[in-house]
This record gives sequence, structure tokens and C-alpha cells, in this order.
Amino acid sequence: MRLDGSFQSAYKELEARFKERADADKRVYLPNPEPEGPVDYVFICWEPSLRGWARDEKEAQQKVDAGFRNFLAGIETSILHFCIQHDLCTQRYHITDLSKGVMKVGDAKDDRCQRWNQWYPLLEKELKLVAPDAVTVAVGNEVYDYLRSKGLDGLRTVMKVMHYSNQAGRKRNEEAMKLGFQEFSEEVRDSVLNEVIATAKALLMRHMPTMWEERLKMLENKRLTPSRQKLISVYKSQFESIRARTNRKAQGG
Repeated sequence: MRLDGSFQSAYKELEARFKERADADKRVYLPNPEPEGPVDYVFICWEPSLRGWARDEKEAQQKVDAGFRNFLAGIETSILHFCIQHDLCTQRYHITDLSKGVMKVGDAKDDRCQRWNQWYPLLEKELKLVAPDAVTVAVGNEVYDYLRSKGLDGLRTVMKVMHYSNQAGRKRNEEAMKLGFQEFSEEVRDSVLNEVIATAKALLMRHMPTMWEERLKMLENKRLTPSRQKLISVYKSQFESIRARTNRKAQGG
């Protein structure tokens, strides 16, 4: 599908604003995969991390200049994409961060609320363009609480799901146990992993055409550990619940 010209132009203008804000923070701006047009679901995360793809900001800038994009590099983000497509049954979604300047994980909590406040007007513009009528899904409790503090839930439907980060590993275990989690059989594990990789490949080829093979090889070496199986199981439950609630709302229930 070709991008709508007017939408694409408006999104490029918005990205220029994102870069200006990241420059003001003295951070590398990490672009997200570009949507083709307005979406049905928008997922809002924290801030982009260097972990897993760049040693420092100099290398991060080099990779961004070469075509690297956010939310496509790791197995956990690949699981997020797979579960959105498989359990929400949609291709019309967008994933973004509250702030878009790359940070080290250890620095991310420093002045987070102040940083998010500086970025929030741009998030509002992003939502107006990309997700004017979308269900908004906060990824993690901290984002959910922040969005509610801004009154966003009074303007649109805001839901939440667990964060995919290993930092939320304890919460992942708790939620999986509530579901009576059992490890996948070898056959199911291999089948699901193949689907996750296939989802990642399609996204990488589309959004990172200059380096998709390199990133895919890294993903193909990953395994569906019990912890990642728990993440998939929790997301399946949460996304099916969101889909059911969205359908009821659409039907006036």
C-alpha cells in the first residue's frame, strides 16, 4: 500500500519537530516505523534505549542515519508486534514513545516526568495526526498513570498492557501465574517462534530495508525462553480483552 501523500508530508513535518526536541535534550532522535495513515490502535511506551543495538550515542546516530528504526531490533519488541497482529487481529497500529531521544537505561528515570512534560505537546500532535480515533494503549503502568494525569483518558479510550521489558519481569511472572501459565510444548514453541520471526522479517524489510538481513540474523538466534512464553501468554489475554472491549464499545455496549 502506498503512503497517502498529504499524510506522509504531515508526518515528516512532525518528525522534524521530534528531532528538534531531541536535539534540545542533547539526545539522538530515534524514528519510529512510519505509519501509512491513521490507525485503529496506538501503543505508547517510555523512551528509546541504547540497549541491544548501540554502544553509545555516536554509534546510535550512525545507525539511525543508515536507516535504523525503533521497535524493530529485539525479540521482545518482535513479540509485541506479533501479538498485536495475531491477538488484536489488526495491521492498523502505531507504536511510539512518550519521549523520543535515545537514552541509557540507567539514565531514563532521571527527570522522567519533566522530560515527558516537555515532549507531551508533540505526543498530542502525533495522536491527532496518526491516531485521531484510535484506541490508545499505554505500555506499562507508569505511562498509563502519566496519560491519565494529563486527562487523556477523558478525551479518548485509554487502556493498558504490561511492558515487554525485562525490567517488568516480576510483573510478567505474576500475570502469567494468574493465567495458570504452562510452558509451551516443543512443537508449539517452535511454531510460535517461526511466526514471531516471520512477523519481524516483514516489518524489517519494510521499515529497515538497508539492514534488515543483519537484524533478522540476530533475531533468528533468539529462543522462546519460558519468560518470553509468559510474555506471549499475558499479551494474548490482554489483547483479546482489549479487542472484546473495543468491539462492545463499537456496538454501543
